[in-house]
Amino acid sequence: MMMNKVYILSRSCQQCLVRGRLERQRASLSTCKLSSCDDLIRRYDDNENSVTTLTLNNPTKYNVLSSAVLDAMQVQLDDIAADDSISVLVIAATGKAFSAGHDLKEIHSHKSEEETTALFKKCSKLMMSVNKLPQPVIASVQGIATAAGCQLVASCDLAVAANQATFGVSGINVGLFCSTPAVALSRNIHAKQAMHMLMTGDLISSQQALAYGLINKTVSMEMLETETKMLAKKVASKSSYSVRLGKEVFYKQLQCDTLSDAYEVATERIALNCQHDDAKRLIAKFVNK
Repeated sequence: MMMNKVYILSRSCQQCLVRGRLERQRASLSTCKLSSCDDLIRRYDDNENSVTTLTLNNPTKYNVLSSAVLDAMQVQLDDIAADDSISVLVIAATGKAFSAGHDLKEIHSHKSEEETTALFKKCSKLMMSVNKLPQPVIASVQGIATAAGCQLVASCDLAVAANQATFGVSGINVGLFCSTPAVALSRNIHAKQAMHMLMTGDLISSQQALAYGLINKTVSMEMLETETKMLAKKVASKSSYSVRLGKEVFYKQLQCDTLSDAYEVATERIALNCQHDDAKRLIAKFVNK
């Protein structure tokens, strides 16, 4: 039986985490304890259930998505995307906040528009990587998720939140319209609801987020980890090929200009799916009951 593994990614090791070194770490590491508050991302591989969890681990700074955090997460997303043994990714966080979004101190320190543009391009690349990841991604939200933190939740395919979690795109409160978070938010909820959040900076409760369609389920804090694991294991138990194909076709058909184009894409993919061994085996099992 394969052992589950935990990885701690610190600022000092971000530059060396190229794929080859990470694979060597996987071969040698079994468990690792949190070493300091400098550790940005905690990774846990549940090999038995084919589920990997990335946990934002900077609670004293409300898990801000600083440039260093974005770099660390991007390395991990690239590695996970190339790993066929991983069926589902969970993104969670420690502390009171899921993520407060960008580090405003970092943005304030920028001396030029080019520096700020580079930061937001880095964040946009990360959000698109979540969307394009072959595996479905589940957000497990235990606390406040604002600005780019809310954007991260909206970028995930599924989301489970604790009852006390709150969500917002509150940049407008500091004179900054959340333009990039608006991209993901507006693709999850109705335009009127998104604009109200963006224009007022108001936070919404997990119950409102559920009603808006930003999250899939709201549960007690005590049940959050359990419910997230149950969902992840359920998705991971399905045909990995079909789930990956399904995620890809779902988003591709949404981008089609016409209904006809969407059906053309979907028809091609479902016909391809029918020819896969998983579908043939499971259909045969169903019809031969």
